[in-house]
Amino acid sequence: MLVWMLFGIILLIISIGDFLFFRIENEYVVALMVLYVISYICGVSGGNFGNGLLTAVVTFIVTLIMNHCGLIGGGDVKMLFPVILLSENNLSEFLVGISVGGLILSIIYLAFSRQIFFVRRKAVSYLCLLKRKKKKFNLLNIILLSLNRIDKRIVALKRCTFSVTRQEIPYGIAISCGGFYVIFEKLVARL
Repeated sequence: MLVWMLFGIILLIISIGDFLFFRIENEYVVALMVLYVISYICGVSGGNFGNGLLTAVVTFIVTLIMNHCGLIGGGDVKMLFPVILLSENNLSEFLVGISVGGLILSIIYLAFSRQIFFVRRKAVSYLCLLKRKKKKFNLLNIILLSLNRIDKRIVALKRCTFSVTRQEIPYGIAISCGGFYVIFEKLVARL
């Protein structure tokens, strides 16, 4: 149960970072992989490792080709691997979760794209202000590793203007929704 809660927390952290910075940090992807290995060794995952690994590798190769064509971000490609490993034999639940999450995310972005753009810009500006004042964020330091790594992106975000046609959608949130759904299904199955 603790492993699934940690999975959920990391997925939430990834979603926040992807929403604010359109970046998925390698540290969190590695943490997901380590948690999966621990859950498998301890017998918590309870799935078929071979099928999960085969599905994850095939998905990684397909999404890597999609990334090369500019259809999906590199962070989404690397995030999919551990989340699909997590889903193991529940791939259909994962696909349902990611589809519903992506649909809701797309509708929200279509309906409120201007407001979301300005909320993101204000949030990033506020975080930059806290960083300059060298205030300690404690938990935010862990959540927002991106703040220390993408100063150029932050400056570009502050200067850019809103455009509906160029609005990006952080699909890491939809992938996290798929992971949350799988975690929910695993927890329900344990009860």
